[in-house]
Order: sequence, then C-alpha cells, then structure tokens
Amino acid sequence: MIRNVVLDIGGVLVDYHTLDYYMARGYREEQARALKAVTMDSPYWEFFDTGLMPYSWIVGKMKALDPSLAPWIDDSLRDQRGIVTRRKESKDWIEMIRAKGYRVLVLSNFSPAALLYCPEALDFLGENLGGTGKTGDYGVIAEGILSCHVHTVKPYPAIYAHLLTRYGLIPEETVFVDDTQKNLTGAGRYGIHTILYESREQVMDELDHLAAV
Repeated sequence: MIRNVVLDIGGVLVDYHTLDYYMARGYREEQARALKAVTMDSPYWEFFDTGLMPYSWIVGKMKALDPSLAPWIDDSLRDQRGIVTRRKESKDWIEMIRAKGYRVLVLSNFSPAALLYCPEALDFLGENLGGTGKTGDYGVIAEGILSCHVHTVKPYPAIYAHLLTRYGLIPEETVFVDDTQKNLTGAGRYGIHTILYESREQVMDELDHLAAV
C-alpha cells in the first residue's frame, strides 16, 4: 500500500529559471548563454545545493572557467531573486494528493540562496524547512529533506537514507516524484517507487495505478 508521496521541488512545484533568469536581469542572449555555461552548467553549481562550500569559493571557481565573465558572474549571482517561481497550481495539487490519504513530503536539491532570495515562491514549504508557509495551512509541506540542510544531493545514496530514517518511511510504501531520471534511479535502489514527472495529471494517474496494484 502506498502511504507516502515525496515531491521534488524544482520542475515539479516551482519553475527553476536558467537562461531566462539571466535575460530577465538585462543580459543579452549571447551574454546569458555564456554566463549559464560557466555557472549553472558547470560542475561547481552543485556546490550551492550541498551548502558546504563558501559562496566565494564557488564563484571563484566559476570565474576561473572564463575570467572575462568575472564581473557579470558576481553581478548575476550576488542576489538570486527570481531564480525560482512557484507554479500557480502547486498548493492545490498538494492538497489534492493529501485528499487521497497520502502523507506528502519533499526531497529536493536546493540552495541556501534560493531559500533566502525567493521567499514568495516558497509559501508551500514550511518555515521549519526554510520556506515561508505556516505549518498546518493549506498547501504547506512541513516534512522533507533539502540538500543544503544535509550537505548531500540527489542522486547520491545518503540523501535518500536521510529521508527514510528521519521520517520513518518504508520504501515499499513510498513514491518519489521527480523530473530527472537519474534522481529516480537513486531512489529506486532503496526500493522506493518512482514516477517521472511530466504533468500533474499524469502523476495522479500513475499514483492511482500504484494504489490499485
């Protein structure tokens, strides 16, 4: 029996902005693509989500990839306001899942900067997790794991172990919904059921199918 539904955040509950993030800040498309290549597409971006390395160290490594972009890197990452925005229907969807009797949690790679600079996008996330939602309010999730709090990221095994042990979840009773296959593969190794997110309707259909098995 499925009792727990664990939702990713980026690409599932919020839109995570990449090229459009830079263009919204006034950079031309060519500049935006160059910045995205040495920041979000670099191997150093993941360090933001682990919450381990100092901001200055991460940015320094990015600057070293292309020193000519150094001033723009500083300017674009110093204040990451607008890097995520909540999808309009997310809170309704959370309640729709709960209405079917499921416990709803989150499991997400997430950076301290996104928590700090995008409070308006995180009203579905409880204050105890770093969001702005009040526990018990409509559409608010107060249970789950954010990578920056446990200093490891999906798809590494430790983050799934944190989720299962902290909340006493039984893998066979748990479904993880994510928009990235490698993250689902990591969860599947623990025996957690997985759904690759394509749409809310598709996820609900697959949940109904799992419940009927």
